[in-house]
Amino acid sequence: MKKFFIIFILLFLMSGPAYCNDAQEIQFIYINGSNNNDKKMTNWFFEGVQKMHPCMFEAFNNSTFIKEKFLKNGKYKISQLPQAFFWGDRSNEEIKSLNSDLKMTKMFSPKIAQTVRSLLAHYLHDAIWVSHYRNMHPVIDDLHKQVMLNYKNNKSVVLFGYSAGAFVTYEYMFNKLPDIDIIEFISLTKLSDEFKNFVKDNKQQNTCIDALVESGLAVYSADGKLVPNMSLENAKENYLKLDEYTCKYCVPKGALKGIVNFASPLVLFYSDISNPEYPLTYFNKLLYKYLLENDMFWLTVNYADDPLGYPTTRNISYKDLKEKVNMEILPNKGFLFSKSNVKSRRTFMGAHTSYWDTAKKFSKSVVSAYEEGYKLYNENDL
Repeated sequence: MKKFFIIFILLFLMSGPAYCNDAQEIQFIYINGSNNNDKKMTNWFFEGVQKMHPCMFEAFNNSTFIKEKFLKNGKYKISQLPQAFFWGDRSNEEIKSLNSDLKMTKMFSPKIAQTVRSLLAHYLHDAIWVSHYRNMHPVIDDLHKQVMLNYKNNKSVVLFGYSAGAFVTYEYMFNKLPDIDIIEFISLTKLSDEFKNFVKDNKQQNTCIDALVESGLAVYSADGKLVPNMSLENAKENYLKLDEYTCKYCVPKGALKGIVNFASPLVLFYSDISNPEYPLTYFNKLLYKYLLENDMFWLTVNYADDPLGYPTTRNISYKDLKEKVNMEILPNKGFLFSKSNVKSRRTFMGAHTSYWDTAKKFSKSVVSAYEEGYKLYNENDL
């Protein structure tokens, strides 16, 4: 009996650590918002990440639901060390010009009006700046480098977008997810039947918007729509290289597990996302379809008293979203969910910046949002 017990203990010790070591790491990457141009606010963001991640790590690991549904009973583990992606210093030249203009208005403006003007200008400037495609694209390209570095190190990622950082996470998904069936995309265009047949005979893997643009197969029109580049010479030659562009510019399947946007004013700048009457663009439909079919999540978690925190949309079921998208969706545990019913118990002006200082409460809200969203979309998997 004693011999049997010793053998059992040895087997347990041998199998336990191997199980943990074999788990693939999930890296949490935190993305800053507006008004991080000076040293003080830059330090505030990085110190906030150091405050938040231990609480997020603990909340995720203390949830039985998270362990089963997200971490797949030990298949994945969350990295103990956080990563930050910082873009707050990229508009420095514009900020210098803004400050110069504010000095001029100070000469004739009442003090209270000038104070409010200065606050609004610094809070909103970067949000407006980064929402422009010419400024956004280099940001998401650099974020992609960080995601791919993690992927090469056998890590998948979850992106946490704070405030205007929510624009970055959304644009990253919109431009980088390989959700475009190229045959279907070409079939909807006015390209020649001869080229459409060529595409059918030379099928390339599913691709993303950035790969189409970088390959020259598509361009943005003056009104911001992505359209095929019908004037492109050597279109067939470029098309046959599409898989190479996809590999370089699109996020690989499984590399991105999901996003958590918080203190998010996303719908103020991307209002069509939240409007239930607005017809979704073809590419937004593909984004939602990809999320649901690839076990990914899109959470928006705001404090109820945050004046700049807006739900991305009203919460609807898989069936309702399928009707809205009007596409065949094969659900695979993915979901979208907004949660804004927890109070920070800070002042009206302080709630927007309180997430870092109330990290323990906020982390629990994120875990709760994940559970509520998963249950809403996956009733048959509970």
